[in-house]
Amino acid sequence: MDDARFPKIIYFLMLVAGLLQWVRFYPLLPERMASHFGYDGTPNGWQPKDGFFLLMLLAVGLTFGVSFLVPRLIAARPDNRVNLPHKDYWLAPARREETFRFIAAQMAWFGCAILFIILFATFLAIRANFSPDSHFDNDTMIKVLAAFLFVTVLWIVHFLRHFYRLPADASSRP
Repeated sequence: MDDARFPKIIYFLMLVAGLLQWVRFYPLLPERMASHFGYDGTPNGWQPKDGFFLLMLLAVGLTFGVSFLVPRLIAARPDNRVNLPHKDYWLAPARREETFRFIAAQMAWFGCAILFIILFATFLAIRANFSPDSHFDNDTMIKVLAAFLFVTVLWIVHFLRHFYRLPADASSRP
């Protein structure tokens, strides 16, 4: 999947769903909400809901930057400023566009994963603020983070293997 269009659509759909969720629950939340939780899920930090959602918007903005702006910045760099294994092969004029298309698609998928984590953690924090004891579901969050870590390792392996492996006939190609 070297096309960034599909992960961009997934990212956009997740973003819209998350924002709709935030708009739906914002007026129902207390003005000062539990925003930080201890290892056992009990709240140990509070902040105004405006600040909480502003922080979440900034986090989402960072995922957008990592997902969609960083690949463009990398592609705009001169070849000698791009760090890739077998750089001469991957940045040859015949493959340069394809290489950066692959990087853009991979970064978009990674951005989807990061966005999911942020939206899911925000959902759990919102849900905690609706419970009488403001308890955060740490067990579920840890499972989701473990899955994210596993997916991240697979993503890194896939990304690196792509660039470390050269086609068998690569020595005869520019």
